[in-house]
Amino acid sequence: MFKKTSFFFMGLVIACLGVGLIIKSGVGAGPWDAFFVGIVNKLGLTVGIWVMLIQAFYLVFNSILAKKRIQFESVITVFLWGIIIDFQMGVTLKNVQLDEAVWTMQWGAFLAGIVLTGIGIGIYLTSKFPTMPYDGTMLIISERFHITLNVSRTILEGIGLAFAWIVGGPIGLGTVIIMLMIGPLIQICTRYSTLIYEKI
Repeated sequence: MFKKTSFFFMGLVIACLGVGLIIKSGVGAGPWDAFFVGIVNKLGLTVGIWVMLIQAFYLVFNSILAKKRIQFESVITVFLWGIIIDFQMGVTLKNVQLDEAVWTMQWGAFLAGIVLTGIGIGIYLTSKFPTMPYDGTMLIISERFHITLNVSRTILEGIGLAFAWIVGGPIGLGTVIIMLMIGPLIQICTRYSTLIYEKI
């Protein structure tokens, strides 16, 4: 249980730090994160709170798609993700402002963010704790339609991109790169994280 819990919390902290770096990089946030930032700019609240609200929708959607009861256990994961992402954005990365920095710093932060996000999600999925409903949707679509996690994630990111564009979120070249890279990266990181987990 200690090993599972350690992987779970470590994965969330690393993933949220990665997401925060991507948002702060100024070259384009991930599709859904761009949506969250855009809707914060229009309606207020915080990225973490909007994450919680949208994930609540996915919680219900997953229940319908999988034809199972609502996984209320995931509420804990959603709450922790929202709290941690706001902490990373508002405390850890509070003084990181890269909108007008040189491009090497922006892209350095962006690439570091992608790697950390992929590693973090891979680690926390390995724990087998209740997943974020969004990640659960990725897994359900992959299993139900017999497609890879890569393809499933890319489909969901495409939907997020459409919503981000509607609310005027920070879309850029980085957004497209995330759409293409995050799926394969999560798949690779989950595989290696599982191997490490089983050997510990």
